[in-house]
Amino acid sequence: MQVSGISAELVTLLKEKTEELSQGREVACIAYYNKDGIVDEYSDLVSGGIGGIPLRQLLNTAGDISGKSLISGIEQLPDNALMISTKPGQTGLITDVSGIDLFNLIMVSVGVKMGETAGISAIYPEGKLFDLSTESEMIELQRLSAKNIEEEKSIIEASIKLNLEFLNISTELPVVNVPAKKRNGRGNRVKKDVNRNLRVNGLDKELAQELVAESVKVGQGREVAVIGEIDKEGIIRKAGKVVYGGIGYVPARVLASSYCDISGKSLYEVYKDIIPANGVIVHTHPGGTGVMHMGDASAGPITWGRPIVAIGHDKNGRIKGATVIMPDEKCMSLADEYEKLGQQFFTANTKEEEADIRNRRFGIAQEYTNLSLEIELV
Repeated sequence: MQVSGISAELVTLLKEKTEELSQGREVACIAYYNKDGIVDEYSDLVSGGIGGIPLRQLLNTAGDISGKSLISGIEQLPDNALMISTKPGQTGLITDVSGIDLFNLIMVSVGVKMGETAGISAIYPEGKLFDLSTESEMIELQRLSAKNIEEEKSIIEASIKLNLEFLNISTELPVVNVPAKKRNGRGNRVKKDVNRNLRVNGLDKELAQELVAESVKVGQGREVAVIGEIDKEGIIRKAGKVVYGGIGYVPARVLASSYCDISGKSLYEVYKDIIPANGVIVHTHPGGTGVMHMGDASAGPITWGRPIVAIGHDKNGRIKGATVIMPDEKCMSLADEYEKLGQQFFTANTKEEEADIRNRRFGIAQEYTNLSLEIELV
């Protein structure tokens, strides 16, 4: 459904909260549109932290995400839900699709400048926009394959032209003079994470060797990945095609395309409806030993509720080791704490308080490394 307007009272609440926070901090909420398409109801406003909007806290205002992944929280939202966020110092223009790709919801952006709103826009989850995002990821990876300067120039030119298309992906949203209603309480569409009872007992050795061989073949420290599945014995087997990523990362949509045709689909739809409950993300760590970090945990368990595996290897293809991070309660509780610390940073009044917050954030990153459990190649 297309939303036809947003409550002036709700816009004022968002603007005033953004001004109150200042310091470039965003404000967001889960909101709801009525039968006439007017956004006139909202859950608690959430304040942005160091890393932007704390998505787990945001989803927790409308459901129960305790111990669960982001996708589980999104599943709890009613059909008329959408997400609103403010953009301090900017207009409300939306030029990326990451929000609709993750949430598969309408996203609304409210620009705030000099104490006034500076435009409001909305973007809708549409297949053509998801495909545009896939194309953008692929073009960026093509730069790594360029064999000379002229070839790279042509790829950069194509990237710039594609970026211009993102200027027109959102539409302005009118402000209407209707009251806003605060929604008290959370929804009851409680979803359990699909993988809480999964056990990983090993990784198929042939799969590990294949991934490492491809990683060495593509070279330059580029990661390669595949979607695997856990069989009845707890062994991770190959389930998709091998895909190439970049240096130190595999783009999210490229990764999902390992398992299925993602044309016209959001990442939320792919992980919710297509990749099975026993799906696992398996990727390489060129030069490493397989130990993972917070970014890996976010790319797998925290966001999608799926285990993630890393295979470390040297430049000659010798496997150094493999580890897995599981979507357990410890993984999620650390994510909750990390978000809260990102907000507490702005309330620190002494250098000692700020140092404690920063040190604990680094400590959480270290704890994610400790969650990397060694797995055997079988």
